[in-house]
Amino acid sequence: MFHRSRPFGLLSRLLLIASAVFLGIVSAPRSAYSAESINRIIATVGSQSISELDYDDAQEKYSKLSRFLKNEDMRKTLRTRIIDFLIDRAVVDSISEEESIQVNEKRLDSEIDKRMEMMGVSSRKQFEKAIEGSSGMTYDLWYSELPYQIKRTQLMQYKVPNIPPTEKDIRAWYNQNRDKVGFEIQFRQIVVAPANDSISEESRIHKEAADIRKSVQADPSSFSLVAGSARNNDPTLRARKGLVDWVSSFELFKTSRSVAAAASAVQVGGISDVFRDERKRYCIIKVEGKRPTPIDNVRQGIGNLLMREKEEDNFHKWVKDQRSHVPIQIFDDAYKKENKIPEYHETFILD
Repeated sequence: MFHRSRPFGLLSRLLLIASAVFLGIVSAPRSAYSAESINRIIATVGSQSISELDYDDAQEKYSKLSRFLKNEDMRKTLRTRIIDFLIDRAVVDSISEEESIQVNEKRLDSEIDKRMEMMGVSSRKQFEKAIEGSSGMTYDLWYSELPYQIKRTQLMQYKVPNIPPTEKDIRAWYNQNRDKVGFEIQFRQIVVAPANDSISEESRIHKEAADIRKSVQADPSSFSLVAGSARNNDPTLRARKGLVDWVSSFELFKTSRSVAAAASAVQVGGISDVFRDERKRYCIIKVEGKRPTPIDNVRQGIGNLLMREKEEDNFHKWVKDQRSHVPIQIFDDAYKKENKIPEYHETFILD
């Protein structure tokens, strides 16, 4: 995972010393250099260095993001977790640079414009509010993460292997989450529609609907007879004795929110209260059956969900694997001790 320091060429050594001077860490005598000064540089990842200043800046961000980071090893100290956070980000930056993935101001603006269009939002203020609501982050925090998310998405497409879930995975998820896949419902519906908008007609029809409900509530077996009679004002429903055959709760919601809401509240064999639908008709329904949405109807959706869940795990594993390919040097004593990284001593000789 981590590489032993290799001998430096003259140019590399001079650059290291110059960097140290810039950070103000070479004022101590040479004997104190490795013990005090070099530790101001926590690590180097490729050509990128991680300093104590970077660590200080990252503490607040890590604290805010920690609830979104699902692969954190909480057995490790906070310092080690933050340093690992910085190293992983630096690895992503290093590989993105190799792959010519660049995220500049123009790219960020383009990404935001695309997301605004997808969300149907025209003003930046509305967009910021929507982002805060959907992400659970402040907009400033979300925006600070956007460059990393763009790089992550690009690397996921071109570099990270993503194995699709198996049929066994899909069936296991379906069996464990039947309550989440929704349900299909079979019901009968009686519709009573007012002939006009007058108050007297509304009153008459409401009373008629209430009388019908009272009648079928007393004898539920009569519901289909009434639904197939002239008392049902919807000719299509009347021809089927009010039957609406198996339909998913989602499709029913798209067709009529009022009917979907009424159906969801009624148990099998139960009869709803009188309610008005979107066409201002008075309705009563009897639920004949409910069942979980068949797996064939949701297989693709479950597969996509599992792919998204595995994407994060796969990306995390891939980044960890890349640590063996990107040159990494650690100078933080506490991190080295906790992670059992051996101490190597080298003498730098300037030509």
